[in-house]
Amino acid sequence: MEKTRFHLAAVVLLLSSPIAMASGSSGLLTLVVGIPLMIVVSTGLSLMLLIRPRRSIKMVSVVLFIPVFIYSLYLATDAIGLFGTFGSENSMIGAAFFGLLGLSCLLLYILVNRSKKPEANRRL
Repeated sequence: MEKTRFHLAAVVLLLSSPIAMASGSSGLLTLVVGIPLMIVVSTGLSLMLLIRPRRSIKMVSVVLFIPVFIYSLYLATDAIGLFGTFGSENSMIGAAFFGLLGLSCLLLYILVNRSKKPEANRRL
């Protein structure tokens, strides 16, 4: 029963995105899906930074980030269309999406490249 619900939710998510994009670049997809998704990813990566660096944490963060990043590239087509109305709140929605996307990429970079030992304890 749980697998069926998961598969149904995945199909609904995959089918809802093209439907929202078919109506043109209204920014609805970026506002409803993109920004909340980037907030969740940024929060999750920030929480992973609190955990002691281990290889498993790094691998989990990369494995979870890659599909989100690919989907974000798809969402970027909608967000780019929002910059056509520069000066209105629509362009700010696009800027917020790309800002959160950049933040999540930066957090992933920091998470993957941090060392196990603190800098102060290293000897030259």
